[in-house]
Amino acid sequence: MVMGVFLIAVMIVFSTTDAIPMGVDEGEMPPNIEGKAHRNGAGTSWENFDLYELTSTNWTEGDYNATWFVIEFMSTDCPVCMGFGDEMEELSDVWSGRVSFIAVAVDFQYNDEFTSTPEEIIAFQEKTDFMGCDHGHSNCNERDGGPHTNVLYVDDRDASSMEDWGVSGTPTSFILSPNGVVIWNQKNNAGEDLGEALFRVVPAEGMGG
Repeated sequence: MVMGVFLIAVMIVFSTTDAIPMGVDEGEMPPNIEGKAHRNGAGTSWENFDLYELTSTNWTEGDYNATWFVIEFMSTDCPVCMGFGDEMEELSDVWSGRVSFIAVAVDFQYNDEFTSTPEEIIAFQEKTDFMGCDHGHSNCNERDGGPHTNVLYVDDRDASSMEDWGVSGTPTSFILSPNGVVIWNQKNNAGEDLGEALFRVVPAEGMGG
């Protein structure tokens, strides 16, 4: 009996030693993001989205063929996000083929001026004519940058994923390794912007151009 208990204890230790803790700090596995997503040029069609399904659980460092992820919590009614559009466009173009850019479009539930719609999210993504962005004061085609052709937009207007990830403001960025683990969390790296972080943590080996 004693040996049996000992063996069970050893098995428990080995089964939990390599477990990745849940959370949004570096080295942790963030909560899943599920919902509807829109691709640039898809018209009014939205597709099912599941972040975990995109990750490679068997990924190992040194595998340069795997896809990394940028998760960007943003809002079409956020003035700062309006001005961040050019950087998202540039970074998603530069890192195309190596990094998948995912914009999680949220509404702040405590603020009546955050009232986006699916149509508004699409207009912001594609930079088309739609009056309603920036607290409803601006046309969505007035944001900085061009269409986000390489950014997938996820509808999180109920702020459920925003709450799960502990995000309190927009834009807020995360970089995930191909297995879905957080490699960079904006709030823990004051003074380093997303572009700098990408060049520091994501390997560029094998990329063309």
